[in-house]
Amino acid sequence: MGCCGQTVDRRLTITQREIDAGLTLQLEYDGGRAVNVTGSVTGKSYTFSGIQRIGKVDPRDAPAILQDRRFRLKAIIRTKDSSERS
Repeated sequence: MGCCGQTVDRRLTITQREIDAGLTLQLEYDGGRAVNVTGSVTGKSYTFSGIQRIGKVDPRDAPAILQDRRFRLKAIIRTKDSSERS
């Protein structure tokens, strides 16, 4: 069983406390043309391109974006505050 950002069976578990503390996910885009994606939960706009392949994404928006095979999880970015609380 995983917690606090650990992966279990290729699933990532993130707590609300980590989201509140500012945890973000870094996604990598494997396409060439520029693409603008709107977060399904936050409504934020994320832009990726062949030049700007890596972007920070709210963890609540990431599952929908990651359904597109052109995207993959690159890193989990924890703020100092969120790592101290875990």
